[in-house]
Amino acid sequence: MSSDSETRRFTQLNRTVQLIADLMAGEIHDRNSAAERLGIQPAAADRQLRAIERLPGVKKVKKGRRRAYRFDPASSTGAPPIAVLIGACFGASLGPLFEGTTYQKALSDARDHLLGQSRRSGSFGEVERKFIFLSQGGEIALPEKDAQLEELIGAVLDQQPVSFDYEDFNSAIRSRRVQPLSLAVYKHQLYLIGRDRNGALRSFRFSRIRNAEMDGRPFTYPSKSEYDPDQVFAQSFGIFTNDEQRVEHVELKLAPRWAAHVKSHRWHRSQRAKVADGQVLIHLDVRICPEVEAWILGFGEEAEVLQPRWLRDKISKRVEALRQRYLAG
Repeated sequence: MSSDSETRRFTQLNRTVQLIADLMAGEIHDRNSAAERLGIQPAAADRQLRAIERLPGVKKVKKGRRRAYRFDPASSTGAPPIAVLIGACFGASLGPLFEGTTYQKALSDARDHLLGQSRRSGSFGEVERKFIFLSQGGEIALPEKDAQLEELIGAVLDQQPVSFDYEDFNSAIRSRRVQPLSLAVYKHQLYLIGRDRNGALRSFRFSRIRNAEMDGRPFTYPSKSEYDPDQVFAQSFGIFTNDEQRVEHVELKLAPRWAAHVKSHRWHRSQRAKVADGQVLIHLDVRICPEVEAWILGFGEEAEVLQPRWLRDKISKRVEALRQRYLAG
């Protein structure tokens, strides 16, 4: 074969590849747009498109009055089920939690990628408003600490110990070194769940973590029987983890006006509610932590702790201290 023939063949192949790349990138080509793209006459471009038409995934569509071609990923990979698309929509709705970081756009891009593979993409107009996550405040530490987030994500993925300085609720700062097991979203905030040197599980508020660095050789991620987040937090009333605290039976009496809400709302998995004879009773089996106390106090005068007795006394003292503060003001 002559060098001229080889050159022509290579040029034609290169043009075909360019058109295929355009279609796979989401562009739609008719003979005129293809001719402009390749720098050839429309008739030659039309021959290129007709050859490409036989490839898997290439579909013939209308572009005005002209015949055009596009690439349909679903025809070669299978369209994502509707449940996958809805899951992606809800996942993308978490974007505001990561405002100002690359993850906000990445979540939307992942959703849009899946929607682009669906034959029902037309049903997902205004999807940002149809499936929403109401972020009340979001993660205050972002985007200023996005480099720290990247470090923690890397440590979780690579199963590598991480060292950092941590400021606790009382503003004391201590050095920590943990095996990072999970990044958790709780009440619109990010937390790191890690195992400390003593083997105890601890929760760390992301915004209070400073100077995080991967430190040491990778560790073996625990089996599900050793670490299952669902089990770890089964008796917790929030993000606190304290194996030393025993599970208590809590009985709470609410004002009658809470009846409808209690019938349709669950604060904890162990919750059992009884609404009868003008009484609204809630039963929980949880480790009592500051979050439980704050939850009870949030009901104000419309809640009464019946059990355990020591918790009733503690809430009573806190209410009295609150009363004295207001009297003093």
